[in-house]
Amino acid sequence: MKIDMPLTFPQQVEPQRVGTTCASPSQNQEGTAALSPDLAQFSVDGGKVQQLKSNLAAVPDVRQDRVAALQQAIASGSYNVSGQQIAQAMSSDLLGGE
Repeated sequence: MKIDMPLTFPQQVEPQRVGTTCASPSQNQEGTAALSPDLAQFSVDGGKVQQLKSNLAAVPDVRQDRVAALQQAIASGSYNVSGQQIAQAMSSDLLGGE
């Protein structure tokens, strides 16, 4: 039993090839279909991108309030981290986790 026998389609329902356009059925029969160019359009305009970039620039890289709270906890001796927490943080950092 042959499973992959070739299929033939009538001319009016033959699938179009990717990247081709047919202006009329007569062009398809002649084999002279033109290739369509690739086009891309972006929905976000440049002004919006610049605004987002300036908003991002205003956000500080370091959260000073959190750093100050941690410095105070370390100085007072109330900041305690177990060895297991340190090991988990180190392995997570090495493996690219968060």
